[in-house]
Amino acid sequence: MRGRIEGFLRLFAAGVMTVFVILSLTACGGASKDTIKIGYVNPTTGPLAGNGEGCDWVVGQIEDYLKENPVKVNGEEKDFQIIVYDSESDANKCSELTQKLIEEDNVDMIIAIQTPNTVIPVAEVAERYEIPCIATQSPIDSLSSSRDEFNWTYCSFYTLDDVYESQRALWTVAGCGVGSGAKVGLLFANDADGTAWHDLFIRRLAEDGYVAVDPGQYPSGTTDFTNLANQFKTENIDIIAGTNIPPDFMNSYNAIISAGVEVKGVTMGKCCLLQSDVEALGDLADGIMTQVWWAPTNPYSSALTGISSEELDKKYAADHDGRTMPQPAAYAYEALELAVQTFNSTNSLDKEDIREALSSLDVDTIIGHVKYDQKQRGLTFSRTVLCGGQWQREDGELRLKIIDNSLHPEIPLTGEYLPGNATNSK
Repeated sequence: MRGRIEGFLRLFAAGVMTVFVILSLTACGGASKDTIKIGYVNPTTGPLAGNGEGCDWVVGQIEDYLKENPVKVNGEEKDFQIIVYDSESDANKCSELTQKLIEEDNVDMIIAIQTPNTVIPVAEVAERYEIPCIATQSPIDSLSSSRDEFNWTYCSFYTLDDVYESQRALWTVAGCGVGSGAKVGLLFANDADGTAWHDLFIRRLAEDGYVAVDPGQYPSGTTDFTNLANQFKTENIDIIAGTNIPPDFMNSYNAIISAGVEVKGVTMGKCCLLQSDVEALGDLADGIMTQVWWAPTNPYSSALTGISSEELDKKYAADHDGRTMPQPAAYAYEALELAVQTFNSTNSLDKEDIREALSSLDVDTIIGHVKYDQKQRGLTFSRTVLCGGQWQREDGELRLKIIDNSLHPEIPLTGEYLPGNATNSK
């Protein structure tokens, strides 16, 4: 009798252990998992909301595609869930939400997107938890300098050397070419993005014979730019160059104009990329020059969905009262394309296999070809296209015209440089 009881207890213990192992495998993303989960932290509100515009629409487009074309991992169809949280444009919240996505939502992949202010904290948490991470829409230098080593993050965007050369081409069309000795007034915040731009611009300006007028990096959120404006006036600068969040630029640009500073060209990153942001500037936006990472006229199509840049823009316009799709929304689409392509390529839902599939991507996307074949510091990345643009009035509406394609001649020009900006259009 005693032997029977002991035998029963051994069988019971073995059964409990088997159940425990099955549950553990399921929780850790084993073969029994039916739903792939993607974590996406987006600045839906706050100062960077313009960059996050179109996120929900893009997610809907990819979800609609997957209804007819489900992801298959080793031939087995999987559900695909995209979990989006609003970072409120706050770096600390980015970190908290990424941790929540990993610990509570058990995501298989993280998307870090929409400026270094949000990409860096999201990628940092993904690296700490060793979760595959698709990073995009952050200059490579800003992200690569944020930590010594990246083992799980793969980024697609341009480098700051590309940015500098693009802005230099715009200064040239404004009459301030290499060797002109033109004075370039620098406008950079003391955040990670501003520091990366600032340090590179200081070096490259000296190499090209420009004179850098550097009032120092300001704390983001500064409202009084009187001293900076007065220095620009005293130094009689020719160009204003920088990258700023929209509130900082509006405050600084108003101070510059009030001080009577007149320049031949204004080249700005981040704050002057988007229709919604420049519309808030009103007449101040006229003539400002900036980067163009994507446009509906770009000759690129998605290998995943088959849609072209022009077709995607038309779909967006149909759902948004005729508005052109924002540049960052194209990168949101690209990030989700890459995510789907990764899981279609992976051998399993083991995170090592997912990372291997991500790192091996070699695909055409809505923003161009992506192949992670370059390295900066510890970051593996894919370089994307960059052109120079200018905001111009057309039938009363502000339009971003591509006026320089010297870095990527395959991108068609959509306009010509028009002299003038808010500092000299009295």
